[in-house]
Amino acid sequence: MKLRRFVVIGLGHFGAHAAATLYASGKEVIAIDMDPDAVQGLADNATQAVVADATDRSMLASLGVQDADVAIISLGERMDVITLAALHCKELGVPYVAVKAISEDHGRILEALGVDEVIHPEKDMAVRLANKLARTDVVGCLPLMPGYSIIEIKTPPEFVGRSLKELALRNSLNVQLIGIEKPVNGRKKVNIMPRAEDVLEEGDLLIILGADRDLDRIKDIVKNMPNGN
Repeated sequence: MKLRRFVVIGLGHFGAHAAATLYASGKEVIAIDMDPDAVQGLADNATQAVVADATDRSMLASLGVQDADVAIISLGERMDVITLAALHCKELGVPYVAVKAISEDHGRILEALGVDEVIHPEKDMAVRLANKLARTDVVGCLPLMPGYSIIEIKTPPEFVGRSLKELALRNSLNVQLIGIEKPVNGRKKVNIMPRAEDVLEEGDLLIILGADRDLDRIKDIVKNMPNGN
């Protein structure tokens, strides 16, 4: 299934980063929060950013939540609010609902509601660390949802000196480059939403979003790519 439309409910650090990353990768994103400042802060990184109460089912329906392919819910520490928002999304027929739980017990409640993915931040951070230590070519890994991750990978030698237009990663490798981290005067500078004419240099870190199966294939695929000019 090709995931295209997302709704992100709750725009704290977790939700805001998820919404902005999905939007940067070309997805349609509806961002929802009760805090006007949080909504305003994400206005340029979402298709639609709305001040709304996620516990109001009729409000969610009026925003078209039922038409989303995926709902991501991250609403702080209020178990009742998180659980009710998840219930509404399931009842509205969202095919895939991922929810950040506040405890293992809360996770079991969400699973009983039929939530498709329960997110435990500490456990997910442990997975990220394990992935980082297990793969020498990958600097960092952030699981987004089952089968999808964001990785930071050292620029392969085959990519050095080539423009993003020339590489065409989305077409050739089925992944989305969402940022480039460059060392500048001893500091790290991140270029979010790089341009097609940007040229990769040795020492760059590539921030890539994609399906895990495609991300795992990158190292082997680039070894067989022609250097090109």
